[in-house]
Amino acid sequence: MRLKDLDDQWLLRDHFFGIYEIEEEGNDQWARGEVYLPNPQDQSQRLDKAVINNAIASAISWLENNISARIRHSEEIVEHHDYDLDLFNEHMTLTARKYPITTLTSLKLVYGENGATLWDVDRDMIQIKPGSRFGIVNVLPMWGIGINYDPAISLLFPGAVNRRMAPSMFELTYNAGMDGATEDLDMMVVRAIGLRAAVHPFNIMGDIVLGAGIASVSNSIDGLSQSIQTTSSAENSAYSARIIMHRKELYGEQGTPGLLEDLKKEWRRPPLGLL
Repeated sequence: MRLKDLDDQWLLRDHFFGIYEIEEEGNDQWARGEVYLPNPQDQSQRLDKAVINNAIASAISWLENNISARIRHSEEIVEHHDYDLDLFNEHMTLTARKYPITTLTSLKLVYGENGATLWDVDRDMIQIKPGSRFGIVNVLPMWGIGINYDPAISLLFPGAVNRRMAPSMFELTYNAGMDGATEDLDMMVVRAIGLRAAVHPFNIMGDIVLGAGIASVSNSIDGLSQSIQTTSSAENSAYSARIIMHRKELYGEQGTPGLLEDLKKEWRRPPLGLL
């Protein structure tokens, strides 16, 4: 699946089976065949698409922050990294702040407020494999390409004589994000987004099944009576069990790691020396 496929219809079909209803007659908001969450007390009221899509967007941002990797594809990211003469002479390594890298546009040595280019690194010298998964960029000549790392390059800008470091002189431009790769998103990533995004709609739906905080309803007409008991209370909603199940799968239980822990192991950048 691609990120564009993770919409309200995907979330309802994957995580609200048995709760959603199918639209029979198309109208301005919902086309025929789409699914929606009804309000059991009033069929004319429905949980708006925007609520569900906002929950999905929030879940994507939450997962990106937790696994330290980029899911949404971002283009033309421009970053500045410090210039270190010692590293420069020993085949430099830069660590991009967002990963995985999909395309590296340029790497330049710039100076001054206007960003005057001192050196535009030849693309053949920039290696992003195998480190591109974790945003590791190496400046290393390929076989047959000669390059002289001359320390005198530090004399090209004023005030740098006898200085071995300069802040933010390397300008790195690249694209990054799992969704920019040719392959589909990792299904564990998709699952985690769905589990997290479903909690908010479940909370809302749980309150409107019978009403917020209502645990039971009884009706009696001419000798006929109906009584409905739920698990709702001031602390629980109608879908609390589903919410708890989602959280257990996502965060794990005592002694059993959850999906989030597995994704952290998969995507969090290890120490540079281990790559």
